Amino acid sequence: MELSDAAIEWLVNGEHGVSSMAMFNWLAFGKRRTVGNWHVDFPHDPDDFRRCQLLLRAVPEFQQRRAYVAGLGSVWAAFSMRWDEIAALLEQECPDAYEKYPRGEAPKCYDLIKSIIQGAWPTK
Repeated sequence: MELSDAAIEWLVNGEHGVSSMAMFNWLAFGKRRTVGNWHVDFPHDPDDFRRCQLLLRAVPEFQQRRAYVAGLGSVWAAFSMRWDEIAALLEQECPDAYEKYPRGEAPKCYDLIKSIIQGAWPTK
């Protein structure tokens, strides 16, 4: 896949985190990064989720394919199914989330993220 100007711009100037880079690599190239046998690159808190949303806002073709992140693993699949709910809660709790980091300002969103991870994380 050839990268769009928007995707290149995000790579050069966007806010990056492990989860947003995982999304980028998957949506752009179909590549997944793993640590051992675990896929730990999903959003763990509102800051991580925010960076993923910033990626989707910056790269329209990724927004159109957002559901494909379910292919990254069970936690990503759970996030994919509730993405709009998480985004709405983040914006409700922290209306300026996309202008600054919502550290500690989105406790309900954080609780939702933790419950999604807990419900989807593979156990032995």
